[in-house]
Amino acid sequence: MRILFFSNYFPPYARGGYEQWCAEVAVEMRRRGHEVHVITGQERAGSAPCYEDVPVHRILSLEAREGTWETAWRFFLTRKKQEQRSHAQVKQLIDETKPDAALIWGMWNVPRSIPALVEQSLAGRVAYYFCDYWPTLPSAYEQYWRTPSGRSVTKAVKQVLGQLALRQLRRESRPALRLENCFFVSRAVCQSFLQSGVTMGRTAVIHGGTQVEQFETATTGRVPRTPGSPLRLLYCGRLHPDKGVHTAIAAIGKLQRGAVRLTICGDDRSPYGEHLHLLAQKEGVSEYTFFRGSVPRSQIPEVMAQHDVLLFPSVWEEPFARTLMEGMAAGLTVVGTTTGGSGEILVENETGLTFPAEDAKALADQIDKLLSDPCLCHRLGAAGHRFVSENLRFEHMVDALESQLEALAGCGGN
Repeated sequence: MRILFFSNYFPPYARGGYEQWCAEVAVEMRRRGHEVHVITGQERAGSAPCYEDVPVHRILSLEAREGTWETAWRFFLTRKKQEQRSHAQVKQLIDETKPDAALIWGMWNVPRSIPALVEQSLAGRVAYYFCDYWPTLPSAYEQYWRTPSGRSVTKAVKQVLGQLALRQLRRESRPALRLENCFFVSRAVCQSFLQSGVTMGRTAVIHGGTQVEQFETATTGRVPRTPGSPLRLLYCGRLHPDKGVHTAIAAIGKLQRGAVRLTICGDDRSPYGEHLHLLAQKEGVSEYTFFRGSVPRSQIPEVMAQHDVLLFPSVWEEPFARTLMEGMAAGLTVVGTTTGGSGEILVENETGLTFPAEDAKALADQIDKLLSDPCLCHRLGAAGHRFVSENLRFEHMVDALESQLEALAGCGGN
């Protein structure tokens, strides 16, 4: 089967776990013998033409990705020409590769006309895998021009240009999408689309999966916690206010000093990262909070093996958090919020412990439970590992997507 993957971002320029998922599925489809091509957003010059033997075509024009002056230049003067160029290149690749089916992932920050063109060119053979909410959101340009500049030198300029840009956007119509075959990473994302009034054809939930065997090394190679030593807590992921790491630091401040040690893995050089450093000082827990910085994905299982508990304090409606699955696959006890699709993984006192978003006192109470009951910590870690191993394996996710694409292509499994 010949498959075209479409994604706004693609490694090594992924912004989050969902683009990485796209890459992993594309590579696995190629390993299974399918001919796979990826079409993704333009990034830096000199990008590699292949990703693990999968051809990658970085041709899609992205919308808002730079500063005020660069975005204004592109919006008012070059975006239509860039969009037309992307259209021509997509058409050419469809003609050359003659795909049996197309699988569209995240398209935020890509003109809506691109997936509309794919639907028109491959009628009835286009599937969407939704790991986020992009069809329910305003365009990236609209979001950009509505957001005030954080720099005083461009604040007034962006406000004036934004009024002009938004006026122009209101005069333009966004192409309607047929969305004939929609697959969702979680029930929560599907429900969100329905509540937003998105008109869709056939829908199904295909839960995301994790490569359990990569993280099981953390269970067999775990560094045991010595009696009387601090409970080793871990946060691993993007550092942004919507991830709620401030709640974790505030919770540590409510516990007995020295009872726990929190490691934070993520790029802390942003304004939010600086805020977290200051918050740790304010709460008097700098001594027990270790900022490790960004960790290569290949090293995450090893990092997890050095900890006991994964904290997942996310505030926003997580579509289906990979970190939760990875922590459970590694045998960690997970304490987290159940926003969005997280509640389909994390169940109170069954696969982990839960707390309301931004409730530091509730999080502290849950950590205190684990401190006072080591058997509970062990039981929940084992239960979470079992749940992921039985229900959320990566190969199950790929099996389901492959089957759906074969049906669209009329391959019948051949």
